Amino acid sequence: MCSTTATTLNLFSWLPCKNHAPYDDYYANNQFREADVSQLSDDEKWAIDSYIKGINLTDQATEDFLNQLNSMDKPIAVIFYGDHLPGIYTTAASDKDNTTVLHETDYFIWPNQASASASIKLDQQTSNYTSSNYFMALAAEYMNAKISPYLEMLTQTQTQIPTISRLVSSNNSWGDGSATYLDANGNRIKRKDLSQKAKQLLDDYRLVQYDMTKGKGYLNDYDFFAVQ
Repeated sequence: MCSTTATTLNLFSWLPCKNHAPYDDYYANNQFREADVSQLSDDEKWAIDSYIKGINLTDQATEDFLNQLNSMDKPIAVIFYGDHLPGIYTTAASDKDNTTVLHETDYFIWPNQASASASIKLDQQTSNYTSSNYFMALAAEYMNAKISPYLEMLTQTQTQIPTISRLVSSNNSWGDGSATYLDANGNRIKRKDLSQKAKQLLDDYRLVQYDMTKGKGYLNDYDFFAVQ
């Protein structure tokens, strides 16, 4: 299925799913295939060139979409990200040192001109590396919006543990139940090396997740998710 961006509007409600497998030859004119002189296998080159063409078209469509949002006189914020890279980089994946980077994608949080935060940029120290579970907290902080106790907890956790992911495992699979942690510079951290405060926040986060998913929803009785 196609990835959908987390945003105040559904960006891909009108955009064809051009960046997802299968990567067939459905582009009449693919300038990237014509320019590809790499030594990769034909199958890998074919998939990568098709994927890059899809990204190129998405860039153009995204620019058009954001320009339309800029013409509106109401504040709008967009959180744009990809949930994963395609599994087409077989040559790169053969090197275990690429395990983490092959699970990283770009993202941006963008306000239109009607937003008070239009000319403000995120702090690179806290935003260069993050994970999608923190996006709403980052966006709220960026827009100086009212937040819930839950978003405040996410903000505190993101300060201590910039990235939390379940995706990277020793055999390059999409997840084996173990977690991967990255610091603000994108370096992997072992759980035992986290600060005591970070470990406490992580334990609290796990309890919150359990209450939300398998528990009895006790936190709803305390307005934990209500914007203050």
